[in-house]
Amino acid sequence: MKFRAMLVIAIILSIGSIAFASDPKLEGAYKFVSVKFPGGEQTEAQEKGMIVVHGKYIAFVSAGVDRKMWSQADSEADRNKKIIDAYNGLRATAGDFTIEGNTITLNQVVQASPASMGKPSKWIFKLDGNKLSLKPAANQDVEFTFERLP
Repeated sequence: MKFRAMLVIAIILSIGSIAFASDPKLEGAYKFVSVKFPGGEQTEAQEKGMIVVHGKYIAFVSAGVDRKMWSQADSEADRNKKIIDAYNGLRATAGDFTIEGNTITLNQVVQASPASMGKPSKWIFKLDGNKLSLKPAANQDVEFTFERLP
């Protein structure tokens, strides 16, 4: 009986250590570097953003740098157009995630797009030193690149 209990504990510890050893060290904050897509690319010159990974949670936000400001002095039509344009250049999502192999499944608790809010999102990732690459599993022709912050 004692041998069986020790065997079970040894198996649990070895499985845990294998999982721990294979788990990538995503924890941290990363700045947006670029997004490549068929026919083009945006860099941090056009867009600023961050992704923060803490425990089992991810938060991401980015915005175009040339978004227009609006003021109450603008006519209502001009103000509404500027507001719509400003939010069209905004991407954001946050939620808890799991990892299987090189795929992150993000449960999007919050999402800038109402069509995606509350739905899971799968991302293929690669962590190479301080460089994090993310590709939507549904469209691997798109690649986001981030750099870990100190």
